[in-house]
Amino acid sequence: MGDAAESIPVVDFSAYRLSLDKPDQSSDAFQKLVDSVHQALTSIGFFYVVNADFPLEKVERMWQVSKDFFHLPADIKNKYPRNPKENHGYVHMEREKLNPDRPHGDLKEVFNYHPMTAEDSNWPTEAECPNFRSVLEDFWNPCLVLHHRILEVMGHGLQLEDPQLFVKHHAKAFENSGTTLRTLYYPALQDVTVKEEQVRCGEHCDYGGITLLFQETPGLEVRTRKGNYMKAQLVEDGILVNIGDLMQRWTADKYLAVKHRVLLDTTSDASVKSRQSIAFFGHPDYDALIECTDGSNKYPPVNSLDYINMRFGLTY
Repeated sequence: MGDAAESIPVVDFSAYRLSLDKPDQSSDAFQKLVDSVHQALTSIGFFYVVNADFPLEKVERMWQVSKDFFHLPADIKNKYPRNPKENHGYVHMEREKLNPDRPHGDLKEVFNYHPMTAEDSNWPTEAECPNFRSVLEDFWNPCLVLHHRILEVMGHGLQLEDPQLFVKHHAKAFENSGTTLRTLYYPALQDVTVKEEQVRCGEHCDYGGITLLFQETPGLEVRTRKGNYMKAQLVEDGILVNIGDLMQRWTADKYLAVKHRVLLDTTSDASVKSRQSIAFFGHPDYDALIECTDGSNKYPPVNSLDYINMRFGLTY
């Protein structure tokens, strides 16, 4: 496995916590925040956010309604399938293969919430799963605020002429963007038949800008610069942040998109337990033209929508 001395940095976000309207950009605390995020994204590509004032009661509600949904009979869940064009809806077990080189699909279930296209007809009813829709919609808002603040901090870290550049290209999350909230469920292994080389979540880099990940239990592994995988330590009330391939391209490889995975834990204690996580995937607006921020043209300009469609094509 990975080097025991390695761990994912933990970044104190109190200088731009959600209860603050604006940070004091001249303060030592804000500069330390900027430097810590920059160091993490230029080295390991991941960091934990703590002290961000994220409403923990909303996380707890997400765990509960998600479990309620995933415990529904398959015939009910399958009434609300993910629309390939819109990326909203239910994804059944083994439908995704995040590492195309693995022979079988991933052992997980997913429900994606994409507000731009979340039609009434593609949600479970209140009778089937009470409060599911309202809780996911309510969870979206603090995720979006924290996501934008992290993008702004990154702009400062890169010393961009306009530190708001990334934020400005993530301005249409409700009507013209691939930004998506995803709740994931990994059933207990005793309830499934495991095929050869099958995993919970195959080795992959995320596709777009930045990702916020909420974890209930450990399991995620992150690829280090040395090429091995280390277990991501679980940080109490910490929100794990990483960047996607499109952001690495945008920053001309200054910020690193790093492969990660979730394997099968076959130890007796873990195999009889299910696992949950929640991911908020931030994507630039569909009409954004992604050009290297340093002016280097290391990568040719690419349209955000074209890029995400290419990546989805490989996954499904």
